[in-house]
Amino acid sequence: MQVDAGVGLIVAGTGLGLFVGFGLWSRVPARTAYVAVSVLGAVVGTGAMLLQQDPGPADWVVALGMLVAFTPVHCRFVFGEPGRST
Repeated sequence: MQVDAGVGLIVAGTGLGLFVGFGLWSRVPARTAYVAVSVLGAVVGTGAMLLQQDPGPADWVVALGMLVAFTPVHCRFVFGEPGRST
């Protein structure tokens, strides 16, 4: 359990995610927006896994896989269609 690193990753990932969502979501190409939030979802998931007592390999795979897959979907629902307007 690495509390400092875990909390740091969660705070950094969340802060950057909010910046991407509110600040850059409609200003960058759609692919860039989706990749950015996927990576930041993985960062938050890594922080959460570092806070666990003894996560196994399956915990890492499921947690990170779900966050990488569903963070872009969640952002699409919340912020609308990403990318520059044509």
